[in-house]
Formats: sequence, structure tokens, C-alpha cells
Amino acid sequence: MSKDIKVIAEIGINHKGSSEVARGLIDSASRAGAWGVKFQYRRKDNFYKQVTEIGDEMISAEMERTYLSPSVISALREYAQVSRLHVGISFFNPADRTDFGDNLKEFDFYKVPSAELLNDDLIRSLKEQGKLVLVSTGGHDEKQIFGQVNRYAECKNVVFMHCISNYPILLGNQQLGFISKLKDVSPNPVGYSSHDQDWEVNLIAMSLGAEYIERHLTFDKRGDGLDDSTSSEPAEFAVLCKIAAAYKNIIANEERIVNQGERINMQNLGSSLYAARSILRGEIAEIDDFEVRAPRKGLVASEFLSLPSRIATLDICAGDAVLASHFAAPVSPISNQTVQFCDKNDISIPIRLHDAKKLQALFPINNYELHLSYGEVQNYLDSSASFLDCIDLRKAYSIHLPDYMPGNRLIDPLSQNVTNRHDSISLIRACVRLAKELEDVSGKEVPIVGSFSRLLPEGKETTYRELARFLCDVRDEEGIDILPQWLPKIAWYFGGAEALDMFCGEDDIDYVLKHELNICLDVSHLILSANFAKQDWKMWYGKLIGVTKHIHLADASGIDGEGVEFGSGALSDANDILSMPPRVVLEVWQGHLADGEGFRKAIEYLGGMQ
Repeated sequence: MSKDIKVIAEIGINHKGSSEVARGLIDSASRAGAWGVKFQYRRKDNFYKQVTEIGDEMISAEMERTYLSPSVISALREYAQVSRLHVGISFFNPADRTDFGDNLKEFDFYKVPSAELLNDDLIRSLKEQGKLVLVSTGGHDEKQIFGQVNRYAECKNVVFMHCISNYPILLGNQQLGFISKLKDVSPNPVGYSSHDQDWEVNLIAMSLGAEYIERHLTFDKRGDGLDDSTSSEPAEFAVLCKIAAAYKNIIANEERIVNQGERINMQNLGSSLYAARSILRGEIAEIDDFEVRAPRKGLVASEFLSLPSRIATLDICAGDAVLASHFAAPVSPISNQTVQFCDKNDISIPIRLHDAKKLQALFPINNYELHLSYGEVQNYLDSSASFLDCIDLRKAYSIHLPDYMPGNRLIDPLSQNVTNRHDSISLIRACVRLAKELEDVSGKEVPIVGSFSRLLPEGKETTYRELARFLCDVRDEEGIDILPQWLPKIAWYFGGAEALDMFCGEDDIDYVLKHELNICLDVSHLILSANFAKQDWKMWYGKLIGVTKHIHLADASGIDGEGVEFGSGALSDANDILSMPPRVVLEVWQGHLADGEGFRKAIEYLGGMQ
């Protein structure tokens, strides 16, 4: 299993001797998501005996120009640690450590540069601090490197870094295959100290097992500093950190698992069999009775031909997608005992207009949630009577706003685009009208749930404040509650994965509470978003349950395994959730397919837990 990759921003001498520039680089490293930052220090009068060669003169002059005192570096360390960065420092001489006095122990790690790989006095003096010591190996052959690896094999805090001491390294001369050798002989993690002009080389180093990546950070790769040309600018460095942070998930599964986004795409982009003629129950269907059409809502030809029986057990109308259930034993409604369990716990299932009658017959419970498309809302506006005729008006409902609007747009009532804002508000107002009509007919409260994922340019504070104001206005004017639902950090939008910024992070909890927003707590989304943040979802649940007025319940795994079967994810016990007052909607992924097979399994699982 791959371990977390830690990216270190080597500030080195790229601060040009300026504390302010150094602070700016620290800020850039923090925003990029770096694990740490590193400085270097050498007291000139402790090091150079004489400056006679051209190279010596150049390096000496650069050290003079970029010198920062121990007190300044210590202040920068404190500044970086406030941003939760690990802070390290490299020395070239054991004596230089004494310039930091007691402040030396405040650093989180230390670095031995390639030129001092064989300086055992320096390595020993640093490892005795009891913290991580990184040792670069550039400029030395295998015998020398392996000798040092073996010498410090018992030291769990010493990590050797593959490095080529060229500035920059010619592309093709990285010798990254040596990382594998280093891993084979070292009992500890290994790393890569990059002097590449092409930052992408670091991605290959990661793939070969480097767990520490050290990369110089600068504001100008074309600058006049000795390290500028082998550095990354902030935008480039941020991409490196982004990929490193996701690396474990990128390579995690050796087993090929189809994700939800792929399933959606296979349905939308694929084709399946549709009845070319009406087929009556009891008839034997042949492949010629069907035609291939999009989208893929039913069986493909190979699946139909593999059915154990081709005798229709249900009538199939011309134009219907062909399902396995058309040739299986008819499914019976859930038992009275199961209905009582659902109603006792206020359990609801999502239904769509096209399958409402069938699912309500198979699941004759009290509560349902209407999951509407933009087109269905338009149908309601065109003919509310025919719309309402599709559902049992004696039951209780909630409404899930459509996520999408025509033109590949997400619903966004705060959008700065006038058309998008107008269309979004019109769509929401139509759903409010439907909710009020359902309340009038059924005499039961009809809450509305929506996904509000778009962030205003002004930032989160403004977005949450304006959203709270909009929802409050709707409630005051119409008497209908619209509940923003908690979202995953990674959402399946438009057939792909998109990182969201609203209702999905620990800071969002603070905004929700500050602006007194009542929410729909989607437990599956909560698990995914907490996993992304590497936090305990139960802690977040404890903070949010007090403002929760509606619950979507499903299991989840990883950062994008939404709505997996109960028992296969992180939700070990749902009894506490079921005991809460809000209505609980079962959000098993595509639970409506095959006559609600997913819902049936979910209810059986939850019932078995009590």
C-alpha cells in the first residue's frame, strides 16, 4: 500500500536575503498544500578558507547576498509553523548548529546536503536531536551511498534522498531507477531531491517509491539566483502538491472497480435493447424483437442472450427498455412487517415520476422523496393535474431540486450570470409551488432539498450569507423550507469528478452554524467529505446533527464511493441515525433499478441491525 507523499518546498536561498520574500514563499507553499518548507544556513567564516576559483567566488558571493541570520530564520520558522507547515533546516558544518542555541530543537526536521553525505559528525549531531533527518546522496557513487545507508540502517529517523547534483539536471540524466535500489537496501522511506527544470520528473520519482519530494520554490524561474532555474513557481508547485496529495488514491486499487461517474456515463453514452414491438406476458422473446437504442437503460444483446429464460413474465410495451425483471419471477411488494419498520423509523425512498407508481406499489410506505429533473418540473408547470396523477397523494413527500438545468448548467440562485440566476430562481419557485400544492392536498409538510455548490468570487462568508438570506426570504414568503444538503468534496457532475468548495469541509460546518442554516445531512456525502479531509466523520456528524432537519442515508467508502451497499463502507451502525426525528431517505446508489432491488436490500440490512 502506498504511503502519503510529503512535498517539501526548498526555500533555500531563493528568498534573495529578504525576510519578506521568504514569508511570501512560505505563504505560497502553504496555499499549495506542501507538507513542509526548508531553509539552509551556513556561517561563511566557518566554511570557506579561501576563495580562489571562479566557482568558489560565485558561490561565496551568492551566500553573502542571500544570508539570513539565525534569529531571522527562527522567526520565519515560527511563521511557517503557524500555517501548520513542518519546518526544516540544512547545515553544512556541525559547528553552525550552535548559532541557533536552544532554537535548534524547535525545527521539525533537518537536512544534510549532498556535499556532506560523508560528514558523519554532521549526520550524527543532527540525528541526536531525535527528529527526522533527510540526507541527499548527489555526487556520490553506489559504494559510498550504500555504505552510509548501511551505517545508519538502525536509525529510524534517517531518510536518504536520491539526488543528481547538477543545477539543472539535463532531462534524461535523472537516473531515477536508483530509487528502487535505494528502497531495496534502506529499511526506511526514501526520497527525491529535485534539481529538474521539468517538475514533472517528480511524478516519476513518486511512482518509483519516493515518499519525500524536495523541490525548490521561487517567484521567478528566470531570476538571477543560483537555484531559480531548477525551481518551481507557485502555480506549478501547487500542481505538484495536488498530485502528491492524491497519489495514494490515484494508484490505490489493483482491483478494477467501476465508479459511479462511469456508471452514469455508460448509461448516458451507451446503448441497450428496446422493444421493437409489444411482447405479452408468456411470449418467448427473440433477439429480433428488439432494437438497439440509446441511452443504456436495460440489457445489452449479450446479457439478453445469457438469460436463463426468455419467456416474458411481464408485458413489455413497444419502446420499453428491456430489463432482466421482464423475464424473472414477478417481484412482490415488501411485507407488512417491513412497511411497519419503515414507517416507525420515518424511512423514505427516492422516486421519479416515471417509476413512481411501480415503486409505490412495491414499497407501500408513508414517505417518499420526489427526485425531479428540469424537464419534469416543466411538465408540472404545463399540467399540474397530469403530474400529480403519477403519485399517491395520500402519502408524505419531500422534493429534491434538480441539480442540472439545460445547457450543462448547475442550479445556482446566487449566480453572477443573470440568465443562470434567473433560471435557477424560476426553477426553485416552481418546486416551491409544487411543494405548496402537495401540502394542500396531503396536509403534510413538504420540505425541499437542494445542492448549492457554487462559490461566489467574494468567498465563502459572502456566499453563505447571501444563500442564508435567499432561503430565509423563501421561507418567509412561501412558508416552505429549502434545506441545503451536505455535499461530498468530490462530486459526480456532468459525467466527471469535480472538487467542490461548499457544504463539504470542516470550515463549512462553522459557516453553517454561524448563519443558522438548517440542512439535509447526507450521511454518505458526510463520510466522503470527512475522508477527503482525513477527519472522523462522526465528529462532524455530532456538530451538524443539531441543525439537521432531513437525512439522506447511505453508506460510503473512500472519497468518491457514494451510496455503496450498507455494510460495505464506513457506516458500521445506523441505529443512532434512524432514532433521530428527521425523515430518513435511503440514498443507495441507483437503488430504484430492478424494481427497487437496492432499496429492498437496504431496508433488510437496516431492519436486521435492530
